[in-house]
Amino acid sequence: MEEGPEPQELMEDVEHRHEEAEHEGGGKSKLAAHRTRCAITASVFAVAAAIGSLLSGHAANEAILKQSEATDQWAFYQAVSTKGHMYETTKAIVEALAPNEPAAAKKAAAAVAAMDKSAQKYDKQKDGIKKAAEKCSEESTTKFEVHQKMSYGVACFQIGIVLASVAILVTEEWLFFGSLAMGCAGLVFIVLAFL
Repeated sequence: MEEGPEPQELMEDVEHRHEEAEHEGGGKSKLAAHRTRCAITASVFAVAAAIGSLLSGHAANEAILKQSEATDQWAFYQAVSTKGHMYETTKAIVEALAPNEPAAAKKAAAAVAAMDKSAQKYDKQKDGIKKAAEKCSEESTTKFEVHQKMSYGVACFQIGIVLASVAILVTEEWLFFGSLAMGCAGLVFIVLAFL
C-alpha cells in the first residue's frame, strides 16, 4: 500500500514555492505583502465571525424564550378552555336534573344563567390568550430564522479564515480571492438576518 507524503515533505514543498515566488520578480516584498494581506483578511473575518456568533446566540436565546412564552400562553388557554367546558357541562347537568317545582325550577334557572355567564366570560378570554400565544410563536420562528442566517454567515467567515490562512502558506492568489468571496457571502447572510 502506498503512503502519502510525510509532513516534512509538505513543508519542504511550501518552502520551495516560497523561494520560487521570491525569485519571480517580486522578491520578499511581494511575498510579505501577500502574507500581510492574507493575515489582515483572516483577522477581520475572525472579528466578524465572533460578532456574528454572539448575535446568533442572542437570537437563538430570544427564540427559545419566545417559544417558552408561547407554551405558557397555550397552557393558560387550555386552562381557561377547561374552566369554560366545566361550566357548560355543569349547566347541562343542572338543566337535565332541574325539578319541576316552581321554587326549585327558579333556583335552577338562576344557577344555569350564572353558569352560562361564566362560560361566556371564559370564551371571550380565550380569544385574547390565543392571539397572544400565536404572536409569541411567530416571534419565536422569526428569531430562529435570524439565528439560522447568522449561523450561515459565521460559517462563511470561518471558511474565509481557513482559506486566507492557507493562502499565507502556499501563496496562491486564488485562495486569497476565495477567502474574500466567502467573507462577502458571510456579510450577505448577516445583513439578510437584519432585514
